Amino acid sequence: NLLQSRQEFIYEPCFGASFPIKRLSEVKKHLTPEDKIDEIIRKSSTSELDEIILDLISKIDVKNIGITGSILLNIQHSKSDIDFVIYGDKDTEDFFNTFEGFDIDRDWILETSKNYNISIELAKSIYNKKIRGIYKGIKYSVLFVDNKPWKYCKDICIKEGPIKISGDIYGDVRALYYPSTAFLFSNKKMFKILSYEGIYNTILYGNHKVEIYGMLMKCNEYNTIIIGDREIGGYVRPYM
Repeated sequence: NLLQSRQEFIYEPCFGASFPIKRLSEVKKHLTPEDKIDEIIRKSSTSELDEIILDLISKIDVKNIGITGSILLNIQHSKSDIDFVIYGDKDTEDFFNTFEGFDIDRDWILETSKNYNISIELAKSIYNKKIRGIYKGIKYSVLFVDNKPWKYCKDICIKEGPIKISGDIYGDVRALYYPSTAFLFSNKKMFKILSYEGIYNTILYGNHKVEIYGMLMKCNEYNTIIIGDREIGGYVRPYM
């Protein structure tokens, strides 16, 4: 049982912090979201929840998609949330630029305000019904995964201290992945933004003005602001 297992942390020299890990030797079975989608599509008989999943898949209309959460583990019930995963740059941007979403998940706004200790107004401003909403009475969410290999720990950073700054954010598809990556331009200076709080991914996508509070890191390549630092947390919000 994962909840009862010992949580191990490992020191990450790139950012001078420790992160929770699960070793490969402890993994008994690897369940893949894309295989679960195929299983649901190929079923000879489907439940009401399966029918809603298939209906949503047809409306999302991307090729590289999977399903995770309780449905992947086969522990779902009739009102379980539907948690989709979309892979790769093209399908991620196609989805984000064409899918409009459905009903607003007001519970998410309230829960996010409480869990992250942010105002209701900020929770509303970062909410996007494209990736979190309600369809036919069932909650859905969408995660995005970069399917390209990337070099681990290529940048070494030293912690400078908290920073609050406003400016113009420029975020491409990498802002929608985890961790979210974008660039902030403020007073002729450029900062790399790296968010380990997934709730801010959509506000880091695109080009607009934001205010950011996070931990400033002096890195080899860019001055980087970390959102989700264990000492101070941090936030991203629209700036007028």
